[in-house]
Amino acid sequence: MVQIHAEIGVPNADGHRDLVLVAVGPAHEVAPAAKAVERLTPLFSKSDPPGALTTRATWSAVVQLQATFGQTPGVWRPGPALCAWITEQVNARTTLAASTQLYYAPPAGLTPYPWQVEGAAMIAATGRALITDEPGTGKTITTILGLAERVERGSELGPILVVCPASVIDAWVDAWRAWAPHVRVVAWRGTPKKRAALISTADVYVTSYDLARTDCPPTTLKKPAPLRDLGRDGWGAVVVDECHLIKSLKAERSKAVRRLTLSATEAGGAVVCLSGTPITHHPGDLWPTLNALDHHATPARERWVARYCDTVPAGDYDVDVLGLAAHAEAEFRLTLLGQHRRVAKADVLTQLPPKVYSTRTVDMPAAWRKAYDEFESEMYAELPSTDGPDGATTELSVMDVMSKYGHLTRLASAAADVDITYGPDLDAHDEPKRHVHLTLKDPSWKVDALLELLEERRRDDAADGAGEQVVVFAPSAQLVRLAGAAAARAGFRVGYIVGGQGHAERSQNMRDFQAGDLDVICVTTSAGGVGITLTAARTVVFLQRPWSIVESIQAEDRCHRIGSERHDSIEVIDIVARNTIDTRVRAVLRERAGQLADLVQDPRIVAELLGGSRSTEHRAERKEFAPDPGGSGPTSTYKESAA
Repeated sequence: MVQIHAEIGVPNADGHRDLVLVAVGPAHEVAPAAKAVERLTPLFSKSDPPGALTTRATWSAVVQLQATFGQTPGVWRPGPALCAWITEQVNARTTLAASTQLYYAPPAGLTPYPWQVEGAAMIAATGRALITDEPGTGKTITTILGLAERVERGSELGPILVVCPASVIDAWVDAWRAWAPHVRVVAWRGTPKKRAALISTADVYVTSYDLARTDCPPTTLKKPAPLRDLGRDGWGAVVVDECHLIKSLKAERSKAVRRLTLSATEAGGAVVCLSGTPITHHPGDLWPTLNALDHHATPARERWVARYCDTVPAGDYDVDVLGLAAHAEAEFRLTLLGQHRRVAKADVLTQLPPKVYSTRTVDMPAAWRKAYDEFESEMYAELPSTDGPDGATTELSVMDVMSKYGHLTRLASAAADVDITYGPDLDAHDEPKRHVHLTLKDPSWKVDALLELLEERRRDDAADGAGEQVVVFAPSAQLVRLAGAAAARAGFRVGYIVGGQGHAERSQNMRDFQAGDLDVICVTTSAGGVGITLTAARTVVFLQRPWSIVESIQAEDRCHRIGSERHDSIEVIDIVARNTIDTRVRAVLRERAGQLADLVQDPRIVAELLGGSRSTEHRAERKEFAPDPGGSGPTSTYKESAA
């Protein structure tokens, strides 16, 4: 019988230790054991002199070795030093991570919530943490407390880097100054000269994903790398906020962030990844985040997906991920023992009002209904003219599936002008590629439904005719601006949060809305998904839902978070065009919610998404109600609204 002897080496200069494996037994049994080692996620190399296999000692490696060889008595033989190391790891990942008290004392007047203390203790205990607490539960404060606690427990932290969406840089800076005022913190942004002048001026640097990509290029490129220079001795900690944004393996920002986190782990620093929605499609999206947490534990996506995911072939060299593999799920979760935490708002923020979902179904005008149906079935449309009585039409055609979906979503919302251009790129036949651009315009049946809704919420007793404040979301900036212009013409005070705005304008619009100086704020789901608080409103209207489950959930939670306790409920209303791609978008969101719910083990994500199975469809013209198609759960709160 083969025996796998394992031992851990002494710490090197950076404090890292190597794991050494030696197989003893007949050659015909040793060979299969070596093949089994190749199926683990860590990469093993041959020792020098030969005779053993070595890899960086990680918790994940030990868990996988135990699962692979520990099922047969006498095969798995960890040595005394390795057994002691495993005991230390278990203690840190259970006892220390479950602490309900911190050595670090926040400034007077600031009291963290209990779940923030628990999350901070987990960060401090292991230095590797994936925090997937639901949006609105205070992950920023949890992280700051956790890194401050590491110092109190004896860790020596070098400079700290926070990588986040540009829209929340100032929020991070403000939070550090409030919860750790002894720390010098700066926003890493501005011109290259200004950024270079910031080197060595702070303890914490907060930057955007775009600047992380710019300022930490690959070593093969002869470009300035100020972030690498700043952390040349290794970052003391790297925080990756909204870590789902690094899910793309080939995206330069994903590679840059993983280079930065590797700098921290190699120097013995901490890595904290944060996202209430850590995957956007399937568990395969999680690999870049796990690689950022510990490069040596999961260095190759292919090995991780093969071990922990159900897949089907997709072409000659790729696979489609269906979900977590049931037979490996327990092992996967054990590899994240003491490093992963999920807190749901429903469990900790019990004072928040319930969400009440409803849908209002609108019918498209006959001419635009015909255009939509033709485009959907034949990939072209005869767009009716709305500019004059001549009845002129314009042909529309697309070859790209995603372009088609984008055009369908727009055509389901409003009338449109079409502009067709060719080139400069070429298609598969080396002909100038055809590009179709839609410009939305009046009439918009969805905007009409929005105006009806706004009129319902006017207060008759208000001198200025104002009423309940409303947040309007859509992925399309054109539709958002079309809606805002119509609301302004109807006498409502309107503001915007859309792409291309400066930080000052965006912040001012948010402050005006929160202060009650705006009746309606129109927001694109990409620009307003993070970094803003709109709790002055109890009504959220979606003119379109984005395809992204992340943007969809994050948008709702701009209003449903700490500060919304003033309302008895948060009403979420979807305006849906009958028999259009809107229904398909909702079905895709439910499918992606299922993958997210499985990963974070919270079935309520599916049960309550879009109101579950009992949400209502408001028939604006007939004033009738019908069940929302494709519902998936009974646990949300619902309300039937009337025109």
